[in-house]
Amino acid sequence: MFSYTAHIRIEDGKSQSVEEHCIETENLAGRYAKSCNMGKLAKIPALVHDIGKLCGTFHTYIHGQNNMRRGEIDHCYAGAKYLMEYAEKTGNIRYIEMAELLSRVVISHHGLKDWIDVDGEDYFTYRIGKDEEYQEIEENAKQMIPEEKLQMMFSDALPEYAVIRKNIVSLAKNNCENDRKKSHVQCTFYFGMLERLLSSFLVDADRTDTTNFQWNTEIDLSLQKDIWKCFSEKMEAKCQEFKMKTDPVSILRSDISDRCKVFAENEVGICRMIVPTGGGKTVSSLRFAINYCKNHGKERIFYIAPYMSILEQNTKVFCDILGNDMVLEHHSNFLSGIDSDDELAEYELRTEKWQEPVIVTTMVQFLNTLFSDQMSSVRRMHQLCNSVIIIDEVQSLPVKCVHLFNLAMNFLSAIGKSCIVLCSATQPGFEKTQFRMILDEKSSMTGNYEKDFESLKRTELVPVDHLRPFMYEEAADFCREQSDMMGNVLFVVNTRKAALELYNLLEQQADDDTEVFHLSTSICSARREKIIAEIREKLKHRDKKLICITTQLIEAGVDISFPCVIRSIAGLDNVVQAAGRCNRNGEYSYCCKVYLIKLAEEKIGRLKDIESAQKVTGGIIRNETYTDLLSVDTLSAYFEKYFQERSEDLSYRVKDLGINTNLLDLLSVNSIRLSLKNHKEDLHLHAQAFKTAGRLFDVIDTKTIDVIVPDNEEAKALISQLYSETDGPDLIKILRKAQKYSIGTYADMKMKLLEKNAIHMLNCGVYVLDERFYDPKVGILLEGKSIELLMF
Repeated sequence: MFSYTAHIRIEDGKSQSVEEHCIETENLAGRYAKSCNMGKLAKIPALVHDIGKLCGTFHTYIHGQNNMRRGEIDHCYAGAKYLMEYAEKTGNIRYIEMAELLSRVVISHHGLKDWIDVDGEDYFTYRIGKDEEYQEIEENAKQMIPEEKLQMMFSDALPEYAVIRKNIVSLAKNNCENDRKKSHVQCTFYFGMLERLLSSFLVDADRTDTTNFQWNTEIDLSLQKDIWKCFSEKMEAKCQEFKMKTDPVSILRSDISDRCKVFAENEVGICRMIVPTGGGKTVSSLRFAINYCKNHGKERIFYIAPYMSILEQNTKVFCDILGNDMVLEHHSNFLSGIDSDDELAEYELRTEKWQEPVIVTTMVQFLNTLFSDQMSSVRRMHQLCNSVIIIDEVQSLPVKCVHLFNLAMNFLSAIGKSCIVLCSATQPGFEKTQFRMILDEKSSMTGNYEKDFESLKRTELVPVDHLRPFMYEEAADFCREQSDMMGNVLFVVNTRKAALELYNLLEQQADDDTEVFHLSTSICSARREKIIAEIREKLKHRDKKLICITTQLIEAGVDISFPCVIRSIAGLDNVVQAAGRCNRNGEYSYCCKVYLIKLAEEKIGRLKDIESAQKVTGGIIRNETYTDLLSVDTLSAYFEKYFQERSEDLSYRVKDLGINTNLLDLLSVNSIRLSLKNHKEDLHLHAQAFKTAGRLFDVIDTKTIDVIVPDNEEAKALISQLYSETDGPDLIKILRKAQKYSIGTYADMKMKLLEKNAIHMLNCGVYVLDERFYDPKVGILLEGKSIELLMF
């Protein structure tokens, strides 16, 4: 057979043949998929994925000998057609079903597809019905992959597929209480997840082999031998340091950690780590994960957190124990510390592959990996298999994602062979929703956690005046009263406007013995870190009374402790998180007060999540059954009522074709599009609209526009450089460094700032804020401030 070219190396012009590339991709995909018993299944689409390049048109295109442009040649359909023709020729119904799944993977290896399009048409049938130069491709493919080889590969892969199929059907059936419609939705969703997972094996293998060829190197896929044994030894040494502390809190933390290590001896699917605030769950969860990997042959540990403050804080803990080289941080803030282009390219590859033993990333990146239409997200999905996945502060999951999250965790556990750990002192009732999460029968990692909460009980929740509405001035007076009695007070509110209003009132009337601080996302992250560090330092010395007015950004992951906390009413889970900043380390021998207050002037009409949560929290407080408002039982009742209140939102509502639907439907039965035409029955498992659903999926609802602010001299220097840079590598470097000085502004705020000529778009396309409209203490100012004139 003529040697058709798949790639040409840029450095030396050397060619890689289609056959070489397909065989290497097949080998890699098989290695990736072996740990979840899909190695033989994953090899088939990998081997045929690029046979569409076995034609003269593509060969002359890649050698620059025709006028074709990138993307004009459809090389993806041919491998799918080749598989379907073979399967249909055998007449084996299971071969045909398996071939349909694998053919979809081949078609999608450069981008996800909607298998039923916006007009209700069957896109898969359209693609495999194409015949552009197929006769030539088929003749060459038969030489590269003879029918005997396909026969052997299908025969080898069918047992794997049969087991997976059986497990998926069983998983759906056992989770639906004889509701056939619900079972069908789950079954099709799981088959969709299987297709995405098989695509992940192929996409990563394809890109890895291409990169290996272009760089004339080989990316190391193997983990260090006995790495988990090594990690375990390091962890046990660290735990011995903790055991030397003899105070009651340290003793309890050590006991919790020991229980987590013992729990790692069990086979775990989806479990809960319910630990009270201050109970040491960061180290304990890592200790469990390391020992679970060692005991059960898992490949990676993923630590997922919703907030950057938690992520960065806990990454330092992980690196301190395991070493910096063993931990990959994947989040946007990390980019600001990267200086060179080579370092950036290496980091971007590492975040696409996720192949380090410990991956630390955000909830946004994690969910995008499961649902986004970006191929970089699809590529790394398979790394989530055969791993331990720790999801910290799991109650922070957006309510719209609950059903997608539940079913994805079921899939990763049952099909992907991963261990899922839900970490929080405030565990949501995911197992009580319509499309529920399937928790292990013995799901509590720490056993009888009620005693832990009793032992670490340091606060008491007190509703102020039966939650009658307080005006801002009244709330400020109440805050001052508590400061006079307790010294230091933390006041947490729901909106940036409320934080600023209260800060201004308290700052104006503060005496010489009181310092007032303000924290919100109106202040850039670099400045917030400095303010938090300053507050920590002043809390240690206690020279003056300290009042901090803040939004909920301080509630999770910020290691800070006040003797008194006031919380504007929100979800009970937020209230508990705020309480975690009160008497955090047991500094006070008595139960400190956490006051719940209702602010009459705090406008939350557009914040549906907070509005619904306030309503449910109010109902819980008025119900005299719940005597301890911070208990696990009360939190459980809160989440059950909250999910009932938001039941219509749990499946991620969207509009498709102008009609209300949800992403769960689009990623499973795709009922609206499927109903537009009379489709044959065999589409019932493969009608998903992956591309549309992935495009619509967005973890954070509200779109913001980043504005770079002149917070300090470094920020001002970066802004000055941006005025002269319009594109190129220097611009990218400057933007990375400026990231910590950027603030996300909503559309209405942007309009107000534009009206006042407060922000300017530079030639490079970024917005910068006029110095008059920024104060490092409070953030963006809508009114601006005067500038002193220099007299000459």
